[in-house]
Amino acid sequence: MPTDVVQAPPAITFDHARRAGSTTHVQVAEFDGPLALLLSLIEARQLDVLTVPLGGLADAYLEALATLDADRLGNVSAFVAVASQLILIKSRAMLPRAPVVDPTALAEDAPDPEAELRARLVLYRAHRDAGQRLAVDAANRVGLFRREPSIARAAAVAGARPTESPRMDPARLPLALARLVKLAPLPEAPPGVMARVITLTERAAIIRAALRDAPAVVLQDLLRGIHDRVVIAVTFLAMLELMKRREIVVEQAAPWGPIVARATTAEERAAAGLPPLDATAEQDAPLDETLESFA
Repeated sequence: MPTDVVQAPPAITFDHARRAGSTTHVQVAEFDGPLALLLSLIEARQLDVLTVPLGGLADAYLEALATLDADRLGNVSAFVAVASQLILIKSRAMLPRAPVVDPTALAEDAPDPEAELRARLVLYRAHRDAGQRLAVDAANRVGLFRREPSIARAAAVAGARPTESPRMDPARLPLALARLVKLAPLPEAPPGVMARVITLTERAAIIRAALRDAPAVVLQDLLRGIHDRVVIAVTFLAMLELMKRREIVVEQAAPWGPIVARATTAEERAAAGLPPLDATAEQDAPLDETLESFA
């Protein structure tokens, strides 16, 4: 005739130590603290932690603490605190309550102990499961070596010695340390956007003024002594804009040679079908500062 297997209750023992709080040890395979004990009781019964009435677990929780000596109760205050919450939850479920006029005000003034304890259980379970997944992942990727304390102590008492193995080459240590301190190269800085400190209209005015005093002007002469790349680029774009407006003609006789600009003649404008150049009207016309025409 088959008989039911009765699971042994958790064993709570005390060891001699300097600090009283570190002498209490709760030893079971399923839990290592008050919340873990309560969660193990829920999972052993295959219940859902989000819906199970926690007050119904008060008796099982107290039975797990039955082996604790009464004179050492102060050392397991965390377990007693959880037990008191379970008793409170069970008593509130069994005793009738007075009708509540304003449920919202009651919820704000008196928090639900069952909801608070359930939230702690859910958070603990999340941390426990995450730790277990990290441990499994570390063991699969890196490989962990763990020696049980009891086995280590027995080996030390017996005077066990490790088996002889080939000595490691001393030259491997500095090589390993050199790889540890190897610095990764600094990443390249992202391209920056340089602010434009001058406008096309301002540089076009300089080109026009230079052509009023001379029949031609060399771009390199306009940029003599200028080291700001933004000013150089804007000056070149201003010259191209004046060329598009048929105000000037730009020529370069040889690659990398001087870039020469001169004013457009009346014959060249007439051949292009343009009216005679009115210097005042042309200078008053705004240039395209958005540079969209160069896109």
